[in-house]
Amino acid sequence: MCENLLVHNNFPIWMKIILGFSLATCLSTIARADDASTTPTEKELYDECSEFSMAGIHDCLRKKRDESQKVLTQAEARMNTVMSRWDVDDQFIATAKSNFIKDKQEFLKYREVHCNFMRSLGGPVIGIGLDARLYICVTELNYRRAKLIEDVFPDLPSK
Repeated sequence: MCENLLVHNNFPIWMKIILGFSLATCLSTIARADDASTTPTEKELYDECSEFSMAGIHDCLRKKRDESQKVLTQAEARMNTVMSRWDVDDQFIATAKSNFIKDKQEFLKYREVHCNFMRSLGGPVIGIGLDARLYICVTELNYRRAKLIEDVFPDLPSK
């Protein structure tokens, strides 16, 4: 239908180009927004990197782990900001922030233990294969935690 509008109407070529770029930009933005709201699974993460050689898969998964850590760090920073603006007495904000610090520390312990367990399920696989299992685990848990944190934002009304 959009194609018919561009073909049958007498739009100048430069306007068609601008409309095309605008549409492409909007669609890619919508796709990224949908991607950010979902948590990738281990299989999806591995599939995204599977086009590479084993060393390439390793590098790709390590990059995904690093990206997920940035997403988690940003979510935690936004959580601190949201708590600081929370419309409650300061004592509740202080308690929540203190518990959030403990929560972050416990998450790091859990992630390490759980992902080492997942890595050990690689059995006789060596080196890069075991690291890939570890990176996938860390990445998935980071994205899940970031989503859990961000899901709380609407429940904390601002001052």
